[in-house]
Amino acid sequence: MKTGIIVLIVIVFVALILIASVIGTYNTLNRNYQAVRSGESQYSAELNNCTQKIQGVWEIANQYMNHESETFQSVTLARSGYDVARKDFENAKDLKSQTQAGNSAVNAALAFQLQVEAYPQLQAVETTRENIRNMESSVNEIKTALNDWIVTIRTYNTYRGSFWPNILGSMMGKFPSEMAYYEGEVKKLDINQLNPQKE
Repeated sequence: MKTGIIVLIVIVFVALILIASVIGTYNTLNRNYQAVRSGESQYSAELNNCTQKIQGVWEIANQYMNHESETFQSVTLARSGYDVARKDFENAKDLKSQTQAGNSAVNAALAFQLQVEAYPQLQAVETTRENIRNMESSVNEIKTALNDWIVTIRTYNTYRGSFWPNILGSMMGKFPSEMAYYEGEVKKLDINQLNPQKE
């Protein structure tokens, strides 16, 4: 009778250990599996974010360049208008034409001054550099997300390939025997394709 009770206690104890081990293994497999899925999602999000940033950077750069181009043209026109008016003033033969030319020269000089004061520093180069720094930052975020994703895949595959998790995982069916590592398509990134002005 005592032997039977001892055997029963041992069986119950072993069963509890086995159940705890199964639950622990399942939880670890599930945690690692979800980490891989989360890493994939994070990488996808960062890739999409970078694409949006590149498109936004192109748009900002194009608008900024257009604005600067217009500013350059305005400054050039104002300066040209002043030069013409000054020459007319210098070449005026009578008081009336001299007065008109002088008035034109003053107006042109004011227009030129307004253009320069309105935009004293033309900073397209610096803005472009800043935009490139933003793109580099976004690319670094993608690389970090990809590296994190690969680490989670390696962690899952290493654990799933271990003896006990491999046996249990094969019986459970939910967890694949191995998660495929990311293999991106090898192709050249065409930055110009993301430029809205190229469409």
